[in-house]
Amino acid sequence: MFFPLSVHALTIGGYEVPQVIPASSQHAELKLNGASMRILYGVVDTYVGKLYVENPVTDAAALIAADEYKRMVFQVVLKRVSGRRMATAMYEALQLNTTREEAKRLETRVQQIVKMFDTRFTKGENGYIEWVPGQGSRVVVRGEVKGVIPGKDLYDAILRIWIGDNPVGASFKRQVLGLEEYQAPKSVRKKGRR
Repeated sequence: MFFPLSVHALTIGGYEVPQVIPASSQHAELKLNGASMRILYGVVDTYVGKLYVENPVTDAAALIAADEYKRMVFQVVLKRVSGRRMATAMYEALQLNTTREEAKRLETRVQQIVKMFDTRFTKGENGYIEWVPGQGSRVVVRGEVKGVIPGKDLYDAILRIWIGDNPVGASFKRQVLGLEEYQAPKSVRKKGRR
């Protein structure tokens, strides 16, 4: 059984992270599995990553294997960033979490996602990729559905960017898995107290 690390509202980088996404006509209630700040080069906050699922678990393999609705949210914290840059970074991270054969099989579909993210994001805006059982990976940018790409193997590969063997960051992975709670780096915490 999964017990969330905290029941209080979580705030990361000044952005509130809801514990629950209410049920809709398309999905059951989604619960926060975990969230973290993606920090580039150890100093640049890029986005708040939030993972919502129907049934939170702390085991990466079980989370990837589950064929239930999942949503990976990317909330931009930079002043401006191109969606293509974010998608290209995702593509590069995907290469670290797939075999050469898998990468080749996924290539065309990954390029579709890159095209769907071809926009400019500003601070506070978000996009997400969600697994919709029986349909595929749905890409949503600023609330607009950009498309659905079939194949659970694609979503599993994208999810491994966050929680696979070579994640974007070890602490990011632990936090998204709900194994530890996000804490701002000490330099940021000190800065906030002034």
